[in-house]
Amino acid sequence: MQLTSLQYMDGAARRAVPFGLTLILMLFALTPTYVPGLSDVTPMLTLVSVYFWSIYRADLLGYGAIFGIGVLEDLLMGTPLGSGALVLLLCQRFVVHQQKFFYSKPFVVTWMAFAVIALGAALIRWLCVGLVASSGFTPIGSLLTAYLISVAIYPLVAWLLAKTQMKLLADI
Repeated sequence: MQLTSLQYMDGAARRAVPFGLTLILMLFALTPTYVPGLSDVTPMLTLVSVYFWSIYRADLLGYGAIFGIGVLEDLLMGTPLGSGALVLLLCQRFVVHQQKFFYSKPFVVTWMAFAVIALGAALIRWLCVGLVASSGFTPIGSLLTAYLISVAIYPLVAWLLAKTQMKLLADI
């Protein structure tokens, strides 16, 4: 069966959805909140997206794309180049390696697994930044706040990503 140009473009656009949504979530997380006491806290929305897509559609978000997103996040956040990419790639590698375990589990199991992975990711990033940055380690309170916010908003973000997957990616 021969694909028309429009069908080809439609398929390509649909396959780009995980990458595009991960970029949008990264930019959204970097948007200043102006909430007193939380202005320096950045939720790990990029990690949420990489975790979700690594479970359900790892075929649409490859290692190269994740590396690029991580480097872009480092450039925009001013963190040492490669620290974000390292964390995202480690998350994807772990989740893809355990994909069969995650895929058939109820939501609460994937949420709790995200809590564990996010804690590890936050600690790795904190160590990378603290060891390389001239300013040293950031306060542990900011790290824990960002972690708790990320775990708390995971259900909402995962629900939105799941709805997107059902609407746009069900047939590819």
